Amino acid sequence: MIKLATSFQKVVHQSGPAASASYSLIGSILIFTFLGRYIDTKYDFEPTFTISGLSFGLMVGFYGLFKVFYLKKKDNKENFSKN
Repeated sequence: MIKLATSFQKVVHQSGPAASASYSLIGSILIFTFLGRYIDTKYDFEPTFTISGLSFGLMVGFYGLFKVFYLKKKDNKENFSKN
């Protein structure tokens, strides 16, 4: 039972960066899209800022994903070369 709990904790710890990056992707898309939608409805520029906000949210979100997975890959290569 203790080995199972330790194994589960290890999996949760390893999946933390991926979960964080995916939440950042979803959050940035939603925040910037709704911000663009708000600006569009306030100033009557219908799809301009919504599309811009969505695009910016996608860029920010995928940059976060890239950063997390690139750094993880880089760390794995350094750990592999040390062993």
